[in-house]
Amino acid sequence: MTRRAEAAGEELPLVSVVIPVLNEEAHIEECLASVQAQDYPAERIEIVVADGGSTDRTRAIVERIAVSDPRITLVDNPGRNQAAGLNRAIAASSGTIVARLDGHAAWPATHIRRCIDLLRKTGADNVGGTMLAIGDGTVARVAAASTSSPFGIGGAHYRYADVEMQTDTVFLGCFRRAALERVGGFDEQAAPHEDYELNQRIRATGGRIIFSPTLPTTYWARDSWRGLARQFYRYGRAKARVARGNPSVLRPYHLVPPAAVATLPILAALCVRPAGRRLVAGVGGLYGAACAVASAPAGRGQPLSVRALVPLAFPVLHASWGAGFIAGLVSRGLDPGDAQALESAAGPKPRALPGPEGGRGAAPTPRAGRSRTAARLAEQARDAGPDS
Repeated sequence: MTRRAEAAGEELPLVSVVIPVLNEEAHIEECLASVQAQDYPAERIEIVVADGGSTDRTRAIVERIAVSDPRITLVDNPGRNQAAGLNRAIAASSGTIVARLDGHAAWPATHIRRCIDLLRKTGADNVGGTMLAIGDGTVARVAAASTSSPFGIGGAHYRYADVEMQTDTVFLGCFRRAALERVGGFDEQAAPHEDYELNQRIRATGGRIIFSPTLPTTYWARDSWRGLARQFYRYGRAKARVARGNPSVLRPYHLVPPAAVATLPILAALCVRPAGRRLVAGVGGLYGAACAVASAPAGRGQPLSVRALVPLAFPVLHASWGAGFIAGLVSRGLDPGDAQALESAAGPKPRALPGPEGGRGAAPTPRAGRSRTAARLAEQARDAGPDS
């Protein structure tokens, strides 16, 4: 469709690729190379990288690549988290289409063109595809396999679905700028659940989110057990925090891990009696068997060293997410790391989302129900001028 439009002399939309980064030296070069390799016209792509204060070589790598590619702009993200970085990058961009990419992810060469085709075909506000998790090393490959399993991560269709469908959310996404302006951009208080929360607001205003398996994105998974557990703890905590203000984001499967975690003290108490120990052993055996059965398709094609560990990864995902969800219900703030970053952020606050093709429009009105801090940030955005 885009190729026919180009052949007919029709000007294709300018696509702004926005990339929030923090200490991504291991993969940022591959990430940017995948954007540069797109078969979409190069002059219709701009790239904005928002750095959250990297202490490794991320900035130096981006700056080196930008010397030979003037489409690349590097901006600061004092808010540090991804939602703040996305708002910064979007504010510094001008395309009518905004395609999100992460610093530890990469696209095939057809990605942007196919996104534009799908947006045009479906009339959707956001489209995205399969999250193809891969890993460097044994633990990362275990993480990639387990997080690509329905048993491991529930109803996140973008991790395993193989048919085009309308859905709640997609991995990263390619948005119409008009949709981002309509709902007010990413809510920085929802991090790291900003994708689902934003897509929920888009759907609430009549927009559609479309998943297609023809839009895969490679993603490098966490390479340590601790990193994987922390990642899913933060996911669970953020889901609960968002659900407190908007219960419609919850699905029945979201409640299973926290319910299981909440029963652990009861199961421990039952172990004081022989009958209780037999019951607990039975429950544990059933869960262990389920992990083993689910690990077979999840680990297919992997070496034995990876397949043997996949059953152990499922309890890490479930327990971490469930514990995080419970913590999110009883606590009132951001994850400590995100809260500290937002509180200590220096410099100008997020800008108004610019209008199409470089025209900067008025900042979107903050959505109802945002926290006081988010409303304050939005108010400051309305008063702020363009980034220099």
